[in-house]
Amino acid sequence: ISAQAVDILCLVVASVVRDMRCLVLLLFLVVLVVVVEVNCKSGGKSGSSRGSRSRSTVVEWSKYYGGKKSSVKKKLVKAAVIGAVAYGAYQVGKATAKFASWSHTGWEFNDWNRWREADGHLCRNNNDCNWLDRNLQCEDYNLVFSYSRAWYGGDFAAIVGECDCQGGLVWDDGELQCQEAGSGWITALVVILVLAVLGCGVFYWIRR
Repeated sequence: ISAQAVDILCLVVASVVRDMRCLVLLLFLVVLVVVVEVNCKSGGKSGSSRGSRSRSTVVEWSKYYGGKKSSVKKKLVKAAVIGAVAYGAYQVGKATAKFASWSHTGWEFNDWNRWREADGHLCRNNNDCNWLDRNLQCEDYNLVFSYSRAWYGGDFAAIVGECDCQGGLVWDDGELQCQEAGSGWITALVVILVLAVLGCGVFYWIRR
C-alpha cells in the first residue's frame, strides 16, 4: 500500500471518528432533553395539588361551634411571597403592556409596580392577578406581615392574599409568567443541543 493511500485511509478514519463523536454527543443531548422533559411533566402532574411552591391550595376546613362556621387559613410570611423583586427594563416593558388590559381606576402602573416590589403580588380577587397571566389566581392567605396602606388606591383592607400559579405551575419572575417547574432547564438543554449541532457542522466543514 502506498504512503498516499495510507494517508487517505487515515483521513477517512479520522473523519469517521470525528463524525461519530458528534453523533454520540448529539444523541446524548437528545436523550438528556427527553428524560428531563418527561421527569418535569410527571413531577408537575404529581405536584399539581400543591401548586406553586407547595402553597397554592388554601388550607381551609370548617368546624361548627354553636352553629358558627370557622375557617383556618394558611399563613403567609413576607419571605415567601412571590413577585417581591426589582424588575429590569424587559420585565417592566412586558408588565406595562399587560397592565393596559387591566380594568381598574385609581392607580397607575408605577404605583402597582412600587407596591409589588415591596410587598409581592398581593390581591383582593382574581382580577388583580389574571391580567398578568391567565394562570394566576388570588389565593386566600393569612398575611402575617404589614404591607403598604396605599395598595389599590387605599383599598388595602380588601386584600385577602397573593397571586399564585395554579395547576402545579410556578411563577417565573424573569418572564412574568406561570410555567412548568424545570422548563428553564429544558430551554437551556435545547440551546446546548442546537449549539452542539452547529459546532459539529462548522468543525466538519473546516476539517473536510
